[in-house]
Amino acid sequence: MLADLLRAFSMLGDPRVRTVLWLGIGLSLLTLAALVLGVEGLLRWVSDTGYGWLDAAVQVLGVLGTVVVAWFLFPGVVVAVSSVFLDRVVDATEERYFPHLPTASSVPVATAVPAALRLLGITVLLNVLALPLYFVPLINLPIWLALNGYLVAREYIELVGLRRLPHSMVATLRREHRISFSLAGALVAFLLAVPVVNLIAPVVGAAFMTQRFLRHGGNITNAARELS
Repeated sequence: MLADLLRAFSMLGDPRVRTVLWLGIGLSLLTLAALVLGVEGLLRWVSDTGYGWLDAAVQVLGVLGTVVVAWFLFPGVVVAVSSVFLDRVVDATEERYFPHLPTASSVPVATAVPAALRLLGITVLLNVLALPLYFVPLINLPIWLALNGYLVAREYIELVGLRRLPHSMVATLRREHRISFSLAGALVAFLLAVPVVNLIAPVVGAAFMTQRFLRHGGNITNAARELS
């Protein structure tokens, strides 16, 4: 897994990947800003209780809460949003490390966008439901990594797998290797939570999960050739 992660970072030297990287940085910053503003607006609405002392307390805690909540939501949201344009990173990674595979077909925008929106909704919903647990010391980080590791892995695996295999086969592979994929997803989620590193993490994650999926794919090469 570490070797695949190092190879993923090396993909940043590919011109095609660098183009997507700059787009990803801009999108990541916009996503983070939107999350902060959205959470801040929600907390401002909640703080309007009519009791001065309670409103003041909520507003004081709101600054910290805004940062914490946005930080927890960021990984899954940015991956879901950026998945629409990461095909080029997957292409470059496959060409470099899996040159024996036949050319993959791109996932149609009509399929990619609804899938990204669906995952975005699931990501926000599950993280909001788990939010109370995120403020409990000791258990917050393991729960967050487990949940977002699953969500990140699911998005990337579908991003890579649907280019070559039907959804049913991708789902089967994801279930068969769910522990390995979830651990890889948790690693990407961790990178997405580290300041500065999180700006390049969507691109690195795409290259990393491409390798993880193709290494666990078993007979994916033969299946891809039959379907091509």
